[in-house]
Amino acid sequence: MDLNKELLLKSGARLYSLGVELEAARDRLRQLVAQGVSFDSAEMAQAYLDFTALEAQWKAMEAQHIELRDEILREGQETTE
Repeated sequence: MDLNKELLLKSGARLYSLGVELEAARDRLRQLVAQGVSFDSAEMAQAYLDFTALEAQWKAMEAQHIELRDEILREGQETTE
């Protein structure tokens, strides 16, 4: 298998697992809000930091994944022309 395609598959799998972690962090924030935890509390601040760190990782990895996908598509178009 082409190295770029293998990297694309691996990054897709990592995006999926990171997305699961991100959604768990989002759910944690929702739970804290539902429980009435103060927005100024240390627990809420930590949950928000965890969420934003995961979100930043996901966005960066998504951008890399899209860039690699587009590169593979361009290579495919060049070979068919």
